[in-house]
Amino acid sequence: MADMTQIHNFAVKWSDKFRDQDINYIELVDRFMADDCDALCFEMDCGKAFETKYGSAVYDDRELTKIIDSVVDINLLGSAIYSRWRYFNHWAYTGAEILEPKNREWFILALGRLMLLSSENLL
Repeated sequence: MADMTQIHNFAVKWSDKFRDQDINYIELVDRFMADDCDALCFEMDCGKAFETKYGSAVYDDRELTKIIDSVVDINLLGSAIYSRWRYFNHWAYTGAEILEPKNREWFILALGRLMLLSSENLL
């Protein structure tokens, strides 16, 4: 696993991007997030491990809201983020779907939790 500073910087960077209402969706679905996830050794497993533990929270922002405070595994969360991103990059009808409020909210919640977990581990 990458060091906590790198993980924290990743979470801040991508959280800022998902919060940016003027961002072009191409910036969110281009290979840059994959490059960052690979550098942090997050796995793209189509969300299987996260889904096994947390069910539909792997793709549903409302379900993620319910369980997000119980997520403590940084690698599992990072891999869920990578896998969810891959859906929009590769399988979605159009990558622009990533900009829909429910999808942005999912990433903002997940990245926010990753930010918190990584900052706690910096101490």
